[in-house]
Amino acid sequence: MKKYSPLRLSLPLCMLILLAACNVSDVSIRNNIQTAPMDSVQVITIDNGSTPVTVDTVSGLEALEVSSIAHDSKPAFTIERGQKDIRIAASNHLFRIFNLTHKPAITVKIPPDYKGTLRLNSSSGAVKINQFHSGLSVEGTSGSIELTVDHIVSDIRLASTSGNITLRMAETTPDVSWTLESRSGRHSHALRWQQSSKNKHISQGVTGRGTHKVHITTRSGNIAIQ
Repeated sequence: MKKYSPLRLSLPLCMLILLAACNVSDVSIRNNIQTAPMDSVQVITIDNGSTPVTVDTVSGLEALEVSSIAHDSKPAFTIERGQKDIRIAASNHLFRIFNLTHKPAITVKIPPDYKGTLRLNSSSGAVKINQFHSGLSVEGTSGSIELTVDHIVSDIRLASTSGNITLRMAETTPDVSWTLESRSGRHSHALRWQQSSKNKHISQGVTGRGTHKVHITTRSGNIAIQ
């Protein structure tokens, strides 16, 4: 059996890195904007992978708007419209794996009257969600998750393996039943729980009437309620 030296085996990888660098330097920043009608949509799913994504609720919008900023000529995302769902998927091309400082970024704008569910599936891409007030579920691996809301009026589930999770809210006494769970990460909050229980890994409590359920879990990432 013919054997190859480590240097010879690493040559194709070096070529890919050089090609990726050339690809970025020769192409200016490109913006891409697409819209999708929201009629009868009940579920929005975002598979962002390693691409950072920001989700905003924007007044005055009537359709879903997805935009991206990329440093190469390849599309940053795709949109699939089903009968009752929309799926947004980041396009993680091979060259982008080696361009760690020039990854595209995606922004998703949602109309304020959308009452369906939002689901995000992320690996290492950072997730930021602003003022989304319907059912929310986020699954991450190592990227950070940040949620900012004025009020909590629905169930929320945020989960990450090693990424930190931060929830910022304006109201001091939301109607929430809380579960904060982390195997080795820290969890901190300034909430005044009416009923509470805590052990090494799980903190549980109730604020207000406890109407909505907020479940935040990590394996090693930190959890903060601010």
